[in-house]
Amino acid sequence: MAICKSEDVEQSISESQNFELNETNGSRSDLAIQDDVHFPDGGVKAWRTALGGFLAFIASIGFMSGGSIFQSYYITTTLSSSDPSDIAWIGSVQLWGCFFFGIWAGRLSDKYGPALPLGVGTFFMVLGTMMASISKKYYQFLLSQGFCEALGMGLIFTPALAVQSQWFLKRRGFVVGAVMSGQNVGGIIWPVMADKLLNYDGVSLGWTLRIIGFMQLGLMIAATLLVQPRFPRISEYDVLPVRRYFTDKRTIMFTIAFIIMDLGIYIPWFYITPYAMQSGASASLSFYTAAILNGGAFLGCYALGIIADSGWGFFNSLTVTTFACAVVAFAWIGAQHIDAIIVWAVMYGVLSGALQAIFSPCLSLLAPTPEVIGSWNGKRLYYSL
Repeated sequence: MAICKSEDVEQSISESQNFELNETNGSRSDLAIQDDVHFPDGGVKAWRTALGGFLAFIASIGFMSGGSIFQSYYITTTLSSSDPSDIAWIGSVQLWGCFFFGIWAGRLSDKYGPALPLGVGTFFMVLGTMMASISKKYYQFLLSQGFCEALGMGLIFTPALAVQSQWFLKRRGFVVGAVMSGQNVGGIIWPVMADKLLNYDGVSLGWTLRIIGFMQLGLMIAATLLVQPRFPRISEYDVLPVRRYFTDKRTIMFTIAFIIMDLGIYIPWFYITPYAMQSGASASLSFYTAAILNGGAFLGCYALGIIADSGWGFFNSLTVTTFACAVVAFAWIGAQHIDAIIVWAVMYGVLSGALQAIFSPCLSLLAPTPEVIGSWNGKRLYYSL
């Protein structure tokens, strides 16, 4: 185990080795219940950390969640000469960055605290947004709004989310869902603001992106100051137990399941706006479909977390919701008119948002100790590529 600066932390690490869960019936084992005392499940530091994670998700993943507005705007204006499938790479690269850089961000967070990856991630994310504001050609948007922001979002994603599981156990589903709902709040704010600036106020794309960049910077400064790790900085740190990750059957099966889910769950998040435009909706109403989808996801983040905490269990809740989400995803085929698209967007938003919110609590239960929750979450993100 690691050598820590405080005897209390050493005792906590030793005791956390007994942290096990019995998910065969969707409930926690007696041993886990006894260890509840080691999770504050409240307090000023815990709740300010949750608030910081919420703000970080508004600024980062929330911007990506509203990315369908830029997909449709670039197709019709700025990059009208480019193929729509090429433009889709901008949002796809952002999503890839959240997964690929997640393992490194989780590792940095566990070893040095979340402030380091959050600060570096803020720099690259805001830099990408600002560089996109002066971009003119497709490759420039791909490098700035695509790769540069992907690096920033990836460094922010895991620390802002995983650190919550160090503070909460009984309320973990609710708190992680609340933090994840920040992406849906951002997914409402950014499309509505972009629609107002671009379609009504006549603000240029460049200044729209600059305004967003400054807002992202302010939100991330507040988030970085608010998010606090539960454990002090560790002077020496053992190598992440990769062997244990690959020999734990539950973790491997969980990772494989999420690889399959990740292949399809995000497609509507990037194509809902252009799909609405293709179905005859106005540009303004099409922009709002992204906000509607995120509004549904906001409700889903809270609902499933509360259900999981109430006794259903995280894995049982995840299984049922995944099946329901798959059924609703196929129903998209029948949504041909704007009213049907709106109804479908709400339903899919609720279910897909719930799934995105609950994966971290599930994986946190499989981590060998609470101290490596960030690395364990990052590991799952990495292998979901």
